[in-house]
Amino acid sequence: MYKLFIIILTSISWCLSLNGQYNFNIKRTFSETNHQIFYASYSTHGNYIITAGSDNIIIIWNTGTGIIYKTLPGLKKRPNTVIFDEGRNILVSGGEDNEITIWDPLMSKISSVLTGHKGVIKSLALDPSDKLLASGSEDRTIRIWDISSKSLIFELKGHKGQVNALSFSPDGSMLASGGADKMVILWDVRSGSIINSKQVHSGWIRDIEFSPDGSQVASCGDDNLIIISKASDLSQIKTLKAHNDWVQTIDFSPDGKYLLSGGHDRLIMLWDVTSGKLLAQSGKQGQIILSVDFSPVQPDFISSSLLSEKLEIWAVTGLNSSYRNILADNSADRPGDVAVKEKNNVVRETPPEENELPDFTPSIPENSVIELLSPAHNQGIINSDKNSIYLIGRVNDPEGAGTIIINKNRIELSEAGIFEYKLNLIKGVNPVSMIAVGKMGNITEMYLVVNCTSDEEVVQTPDNKDIYHGKYYALLIGVNDYLSEEIADLENPIKDAENLYNVLLSRYIFDKDNIWLLKNPTQNEIILKLDELSRLLTSSDNLLIFFAGHGYWDEKGNVGYWFPADATKNSSVNWFRNSTLRDFIGSIQAKHTLLIADACFSGSIFKSRAAFTEAPAGIEKLYEIPSRKAMTSGIIQEVPDESVFIKYLIRRLDENEEPYLTSELLFSSFKQAVMNNSPNVPQFGVIQNVGDEGGDFVFIKR
Repeated sequence: MYKLFIIILTSISWCLSLNGQYNFNIKRTFSETNHQIFYASYSTHGNYIITAGSDNIIIIWNTGTGIIYKTLPGLKKRPNTVIFDEGRNILVSGGEDNEITIWDPLMSKISSVLTGHKGVIKSLALDPSDKLLASGSEDRTIRIWDISSKSLIFELKGHKGQVNALSFSPDGSMLASGGADKMVILWDVRSGSIINSKQVHSGWIRDIEFSPDGSQVASCGDDNLIIISKASDLSQIKTLKAHNDWVQTIDFSPDGKYLLSGGHDRLIMLWDVTSGKLLAQSGKQGQIILSVDFSPVQPDFISSSLLSEKLEIWAVTGLNSSYRNILADNSADRPGDVAVKEKNNVVRETPPEENELPDFTPSIPENSVIELLSPAHNQGIINSDKNSIYLIGRVNDPEGAGTIIINKNRIELSEAGIFEYKLNLIKGVNPVSMIAVGKMGNITEMYLVVNCTSDEEVVQTPDNKDIYHGKYYALLIGVNDYLSEEIADLENPIKDAENLYNVLLSRYIFDKDNIWLLKNPTQNEIILKLDELSRLLTSSDNLLIFFAGHGYWDEKGNVGYWFPADATKNSSVNWFRNSTLRDFIGSIQAKHTLLIADACFSGSIFKSRAAFTEAPAGIEKLYEIPSRKAMTSGIIQEVPDESVFIKYLIRRLDENEEPYLTSELLFSSFKQAVMNNSPNVPQFGVIQNVGDEGGDFVFIKR
């Protein structure tokens, strides 16, 4: 008998190394439902990654943790390009609305809009001083703006086709542009005049980049070529040939020795700029490569592809030591970064004392199984103005994670390999040794340095110390009555919401003025209240969101919904998407957010569901670390009108005698009772990509 095996490769991440020294492979993947990425780049200092999506939303991701830092909604049409300088808090986008939008990223809102272009914005560039912004459009013009005054300085006319790409020279004196007319034009930024222009390609130019030293200009386009020209006269230096379709995107490494490219042939390539040789290339990706961007602080790069929600971070091996030194120097010199220079005593000539670790030089091995999720570090160096920090990370050992030893303290790992450790600091240099021991005896070491500037000594706090500093808010939503006759009315959701309201007010530290009970709200009323909370709450506050009513799971679209009072059966216009709720939760700056949902298909709120196996000890520790958790009455199944889930939830809250009760312990106390008395399996877990760092919502008794 013959057997036929069919293997389908749904994701290809391998790399063909054409020079044994060089290689790259996927290190991490970020993704978010309904956010097809059309543009991706690192922020100026590399602490964040910015993506612009088909959902008309900009997402700011924390590079180190992969957690969504901010979600920026409010655009009417898709953004095509975004720039973010976190050191100066400048974030600018442009896209299909023909407008340039300037954001306040800290407040997650639009601060101003620049208008004047008569076509889609295709490209943006920020000069090195962050004083000037250049925009290129389908209307064939380039506009140079003063960022501080939001005023137009020059309108540059010279291209005979849409302007697809812009790049300022490192000294800010020149602007390079490329477009559909196949021309590269160099502009004098001070006068707005053309310095030089030349038809460099035989097809549309898709991207253009100055080299870091300003001596070269690289361009790519529809002729399948990458051409490197002299910045002085645009004479050709090198032509890079290997792509067999349009080259869509390019980027120089920070030292200018390497070049990345991605194209319509679905390949990513790494080039040596001096020799023009192809060093390595990826396997075929799922679609056209839209963006590649080198990290400014470590030998990584990101990529995004057409029609994909996935953002890939790739680790590059083989880049020489001079590249790494430039990265380290740059990270220490940039304002707003957390790197530390030698003068801050990261390196000492005196030998360590006996009670110190033998080696505290930062060391982050490539492809290490130890992954530090928080706090972020630059080349193994962390700055802190506090007298203690929490180290939160993961051990990714294929043999199975056993334990991790941090500064000679053995820390047990969760089933998922997560660890958490409070590190008390002294002023100055604090060495951190991390040794992971796998179940098969595999040992991996990592060394960090924490530079502490705090003069305060660590004080041990008593167990009964007040742990909270913010307020407790609650938004309780119950929908009994539906305007549409095609949706059956319910009897109990409002009553359940009222019962929860009463127990929170009487038993826990929720003030009456900070609890909102919405009875039979419309979709618009829910959105307006969530929007109000996004402006009201601070990073010290706590928020509980409760919903009881009908829900729906769209199997075809793989999307879950809540039904507000104005929902109709045959139109999803007034249905409230779970993804919209996630966006709001990501934008509300609370310390802790807990979602409790008692609705049909409520389990779909989780992007991935995982109950926690063991909670870290210490209420203060859990309260200090931000969290975004959810508990729901079911997975993807209908729940009855008379909710057993709510019955036991409220009973446990009412019967609790402990001064502090975490949401995980609350859930654990009634999960089995719900399963024994109903067909549903309640769920508890993390709402992914909205800022959970491992803490928990803590109910505090009056």
